This record gives sequence, structure tokens and C-alpha cells, in this order.
Amino acid sequence: MTHMKSKKFSVVCLALANALVYSFNALFYCFLPLYFNDLFSPVEAGIVLSVGPAVSIVAPVFWGMLADRAKYKNTVLICTVLLSSVFFFMMIFDVGFLPMCILVGVTMLFMSPFAGLIDTITLEYTAEHAVPYGPIRVLGTIGFGVISLISGFFTGADIDVIFYIYVGMALFCALVLLGCPRVCGHARSGGGKTKAARLDLRPLLCAHRLWIMVGFMFLCQFAYGYYCNFYPSYLENVLGQPQWLWGLNVLLLVVGEIPFFFLYNRLFEKLGIRVLLLISVIGSAVRYLLLGMTGSVASLIAVNLLTGFLVTVVTYCGAMYITAYIAPELQATGQNLMYCIGQGIARVCGGVLGGIIDSRLGTCGGMYLFGGLLTAASVVCVIAVFRDPSPQWRQIRSAEKQ
Repeated sequence: MTHMKSKKFSVVCLALANALVYSFNALFYCFLPLYFNDLFSPVEAGIVLSVGPAVSIVAPVFWGMLADRAKYKNTVLICTVLLSSVFFFMMIFDVGFLPMCILVGVTMLFMSPFAGLIDTITLEYTAEHAVPYGPIRVLGTIGFGVISLISGFFTGADIDVIFYIYVGMALFCALVLLGCPRVCGHARSGGGKTKAARLDLRPLLCAHRLWIMVGFMFLCQFAYGYYCNFYPSYLENVLGQPQWLWGLNVLLLVVGEIPFFFLYNRLFEKLGIRVLLLISVIGSAVRYLLLGMTGSVASLIAVNLLTGFLVTVVTYCGAMYITAYIAPELQATGQNLMYCIGQGIARVCGGVLGGIIDSRLGTCGGMYLFGGLLTAASVVCVIAVFRDPSPQWRQIRSAEKQ
């Protein structure tokens, strides 16, 4: 009986840790743009916001290696959570453009492995103890949305409150992680022989259908990064909407994602990659065009309810293709490369190029620009994907079933 209670307590802590760890991203990506847009010009704000994604392209590899060599992966996650809170809080001081870039970079150095480490800990524990993974992981998505909404209400009076919220959450998260099941690092120094010399990347680099999807993913994430960086300020300063509405919009992004986590197997089996890909690209084009036209609260809520689904679908199309058609020894490389280009570099562009777009065209003009680019991408999708005679596009559903 005592063992059962202890296991139940560990699972509860693990679920709560997922909710908390993913919530930190809400404070960083959803509210720092508001803070930086008040401190800097659009171009400077875009550069500051691009530092974090640039660091996140390479930093998780270092922390993953360290976690594999640590006695417990939990320890590494606790240290990164606490250290990130120190540098995140230091941003409350108006230290100037260059020091702020450094603070953002160091903060993201510690934040970047959050998702990878908590996923590794959760997956390893659930697989070993036959605990359902889905309900635990979904709490991370829900936590992201809930914290965004709650923080939106508090930041209406003073945006500086996000720094205190982050520190409080970090301390609470560290305590929760202490109650989580301990997951050991399994790396063995000098164990095994490397086969790097025999690794042939040509099949991956020549998979042109994969790179078509990576291109669509890059464009969708570029547009999404621009939206997250500059639309909050436009919503408040131009449309005259309260800050809590942005928190509600972020919650709606999450609400749109949740059904996909439970239904994506069924969607891929019934519709296949190319249909879902086309739906996502067309839907994204319509979304940005509508964002440029609309200004009412009701229409904004309706448009943003679809965002999470559309962004997630295009990402999973690439991941599903890699799983089905890329050789097993290249799948990890393919997944990392896809995320590096399709998300990491795209987010950097959303900051740097997004700042230039915002200063030249304005936020509304930027929405129309990305709507036009995604409309053109929809045409390319029809030509390049639906006219492709390869059976791979048609057989993806049967491959998934197998």
C-alpha cells in the first residue's frame, strides 16, 4: 500500500512538473516581446528576441550530453530551472541593448533544454512503469496556456510582474522535481564503438519531399515567430485591446493543440500527409490575412482558436514522413535537422527580419505579407506535392498503420 501511494505521488509530481516546465516558455515567448517593445525600437527588439532562438539551436545538445552523464537527469533539470530564473529576473533592470542581448542569451542557455529533459524523464519513467504518457504530456500544453492567461491579467498594471512570477514558479518547480521519480543518466564513458565514419547523409539530403515540408514548416514558423514577437504590441497600442486579451489568445493556441495530441494518428490514417499539409498551409494563409483585416475581440478569438492546430500539423507532417521513410540510423539526425531549420532558424528570422518588416510595413502590413507568402506556398504545395507521382505520398497512411 505504501509503495502504491509513493508511486501515485511520483506520477502526480511528474504531471505537475510537466505543467510547470512548459509554462516557463509562456513567460519568455509571450510576455517578453511586450517588455522589449516598450524598451527598444522594433529592429532592436527583434534582434534581442532572436538571441534566444539562436542559442536554443545548439545549447540543448550540450545539456543532453550532460544529463546522460549525470547520476540523475532530474538534477540537471533542477539546476537549469533555478539558474534560468536568476538571469531571467535580471532582465527587470533596464541595462541597455547589448547587456540585454547577453541576458537573453544566457537565460535561454539554461531554458533551452527544458522540454527535452522533461520529455526524456517522463518518457523513460512511463515506459518503464507502464504509465500512460499522453495525459501527463498534455498537462504541459495546458500549463502553458493557463499561465499565459493568468499572467495576462497580472501584467495589465505592471509588466514587471512576470519576472517575480518566473522566480516563484522556478522555486516551486524545483520542489516538485524533487518529488518526481529519479531517472538515471545511462551514458557509459568509452562504451561502444563509433560508426560515424560509415554514416551516409546522402539519403537524407536527397529526400526532396522532406525538404519541401521543411520549407513549409520554416515559412509557417517564421510567420508564427513574427506574430508572437510583434502582434502583442500591435494588439495593445494600435487596436487598443487590454493585455489580458493576448494571454487569452495564447490560451486559445493551446486549446487548438490539445485535440491534435489525441487525434493525430487517426488524422494521418484517414487523410494522409499531403492533405493535412495543404490544409495547414492554406489555413495559415487565411489566418494571417484575417489578422490583418480584423480588429474585434470576437473575430480575433475565432481566428486564433485555429492557430495551435495549424502550426502543430505542419510540424508533425515532417516528423511523420521521417518516421515512415527515412532510414532508422538517420531518423534522429533528420528530426534534429528539421527542427533546427524549421523552428530554430525560423524563429531567429522572426526576430531579426521580423523587426525590419514591422518597421517598414507595420504589423498589419506584415500580416498581409505572410498571408501572401503562405498563399503562394499553397500553390507550390498543390503543384509539388499533389502532382508528385511518387507512391510515398499515397502510401503514408498504410505505412503508419503498419
